[in-house]
Amino acid sequence: MYERVSSAVYAAESVAVFMHVRPDGDSVGSALATLKYLTNLSKKVEIFIENTEELRQNLSVLPGFGSIGKTTLKKYDLGIALDCATAGRLGVRCAGVYFSACAERVLIDHHFVSESYADIVVREPSAASTTQILYKVFRELDSSAIDKDVAACLYAGLITDSGALTFSNTSEETLRVAAELAGYGIDRDLLVRKLVKEERLEVFRLKLRVLSRAEFLSGGKCAVIVFRKSDFAATSTTELDTEGIINNLINIEGVTLAIAASEKDSCFQVSVRAKDGVNAAAFTEIFGGGGHVCAAGCRIFKTGDEAIAELKNAAERFLAGQAK
Repeated sequence: MYERVSSAVYAAESVAVFMHVRPDGDSVGSALATLKYLTNLSKKVEIFIENTEELRQNLSVLPGFGSIGKTTLKKYDLGIALDCATAGRLGVRCAGVYFSACAERVLIDHHFVSESYADIVVREPSAASTTQILYKVFRELDSSAIDKDVAACLYAGLITDSGALTFSNTSEETLRVAAELAGYGIDRDLLVRKLVKEERLEVFRLKLRVLSRAEFLSGGKCAVIVFRKSDFAATSTTELDTEGIINNLINIEGVTLAIAASEKDSCFQVSVRAKDGVNAAAFTEIFGGGGHVCAAGCRIFKTGDEAIAELKNAAERFLAGQAK
């Protein structure tokens, strides 16, 4: 099934692994799992990231975290982009300089809408995470190279993209893969606690501050929160600390579309969650974004109240269209 990927890996001596910008648990877990797995196959492997400051520190619980971004080679036989739907999501430097320079390029991804910007593309939208796909690729290539560290990193991507196996993208295959990864003796409790449950006091204060201002539109079907730069300053947090807070909105009874907008210097970074038949990706496409049915994102290149007003108006029109 994955013969072309296997052939490319076997032929390569040096491999460059790429994550998307603002990497989440699936992106980092995929990259670190690939690093350790291919190292076990005696390959020279390095991980590229557009900006190391975008790494969430709770992900440091994963084996090999400190190796991210420490690259030494100038040319690579193989480039592997992971969990990255479009070339632009790799970042300008990574996509335009390093990934494009690899002799052969592979893309492994689980998004519904993505570009085929590599020579070999493995895309499985039904997978809960890219690590779910990687596990199958690794098993077909050489299952003996999967060890406890590889399994831990794969499990990390699986639980972060599936809400600890609770989101609607959790399939029977997802559960089987999770069970098999658990068989490698990984510390599942530690991974769930660090990557899904635990938060710093500063983040708790940010959450209280922003959720208290939540707005409800379309008869309670849409919930919106806005993270202002003043919120980050007041709580000693950053945009990276907003991860997961939006789930407090989508879990509210009756809410089918949840929106979280984070203020940046020249735009708003927007995260969207949906349920009960509402398509988050379809909504973000209004603003040039994309993602999954239940989780997606985009940017609005406007500032201040004008941007938030446009976002809320678009949400109300979108939900009104869904009702027809």
